[in-house]
Amino acid sequence: QELSNTVWACATVGYTDERLFSAFAPVIGSKLDECSEQELTNIAWAYSVANLPRQDLFNEGYVGALASNEKEFSGEQLSQLHQWQLWQQELESGIELPQSLQEKCRNALTSASYSNLNYKMT
Repeated sequence: QELSNTVWACATVGYTDERLFSAFAPVIGSKLDECSEQELTNIAWAYSVANLPRQDLFNEGYVGALASNEKEFSGEQLSQLHQWQLWQQELESGIELPQSLQEKCRNALTSASYSNLNYKMT
């Protein structure tokens, strides 16, 4: 949890030192089976905001960890994962969420955007 919180906090304040994120990636990757859905989401969000692709972290093992938590993600977490998936597509990394999770993520982001639009209009 400490590592996911650290990379999340760094990305949140704009501190995106490549050496720091690179040093954390293999450690995080070795502990994916211990990560909660919140930690997995924080990691995905932080690296995408920092724009620091890590093939040693974002691979089939990471996607497997996400898929095994598919039913646990909140709407906000699914929205963040959709942004991560779009980043992976932009990078042409070849890393794809399972189709069912992609749909949940897209629906969550669309729903959140629609809700925000309705709120602003009232």
